[in-house]
Amino acid sequence: MSDSKIRRKNKAFPVTLDAAVSNATEIVMVDMAGGMVSIGTQNTNATQLAVHVSSASAGTYAPLYDKDGSAVKITLAASTADSRVYAMPDEVFAAPFIKLVLNNTAANGLTATILAKG
Repeated sequence: MSDSKIRRKNKAFPVTLDAAVSNATEIVMVDMAGGMVSIGTQNTNATQLAVHVSSASAGTYAPLYDKDGSAVKITLAASTADSRVYAMPDEVFAAPFIKLVLNNTAANGLTATILAKG
């Protein structure tokens, strides 16, 4: 008897990170079961990505909070000489659409890559 293998689709796509929700790239989560954010070398003062969610594409985005009332965020290393990959928090996978919003305008326009698993 051979071992069965479960294979999931993977995709990688670029997104723009910004301190303004309206300028951040919309990320469609409906087919994602897991994901990471890959950020290349950077020299910024951004230390967090806040997760904002919407129920519709191009809809109104609001900050995401966990069950304890804390804002859902990804903590970043502000300046790195090497690339970093950050796991997306579990809470984001229930949302159909998200945006990742920087906490510092000095990093506006930073490009990241989403590594998604469906």
